Amino acid sequence: MIRFDSDTTRNKDQHRQLIERFQAGEADLLVGTQMLTKGLDIPQVTLVGVVSADGLLNFSDYRSGERAFQTLTQVAGRAGRGDDPGEVIIQTYTPEHPVIEAVKDYNFDEFMQVELAQRQALNYPPAGQMALIHLSSEQSIEVERAANQLTNYLQSRSIEWEILGPVPALIARVSNRFRWQIMLKFSPELLPQLPQLEDLRSQVDPKIVRVSIDIDPLTIL
Repeated sequence: MIRFDSDTTRNKDQHRQLIERFQAGEADLLVGTQMLTKGLDIPQVTLVGVVSADGLLNFSDYRSGERAFQTLTQVAGRAGRGDDPGEVIIQTYTPEHPVIEAVKDYNFDEFMQVELAQRQALNYPPAGQMALIHLSSEQSIEVERAANQLTNYLQSRSIEWEILGPVPALIARVSNRFRWQIMLKFSPELLPQLPQLEDLRSQVDPKIVRVSIDIDPLTIL
């Protein structure tokens, strides 16, 4: 067995060396993280297994279904690239999930229809727009207080948007800084009315709390 992950590929050329060892037949099993999903063209691979696919589906992000579908179809494509047919086994507790069903049938159109309908119903992009406001501080009490103050300010604005939060970020602490966030959901025509970053920063003590804003964020962390 050969491991292929961030621990075993830290040094230069280790990615290539591990793949070359596997291609040379030094091991019958290549075990790795999502690093293995892209760019590998190894004809002798006839079986691909995905462990705990539900972890991709249950991620706290409205794009989790899209990312799960992309990752699972990519990793499935690593099998059967040579003359021999390929087989893919996906471990899941929810085989009836629309993403799993679409991956099983390689049905891109079905996935897109279901995904777009869900986003339309919940006003997520591309149907609506979002703004993720990040707050961080070395003082947990101060960043929580600032998040609440900023939320009150946003609620006082006469703008028809949906305010989600404030809540601790999914990754609540990074580099000894505590992180909170506020999510705004709104129609695209309201984007010009969005407060400028300077306006948001004026609602907190900038010496203690950092504030940033991300329009239509790619990740919600």
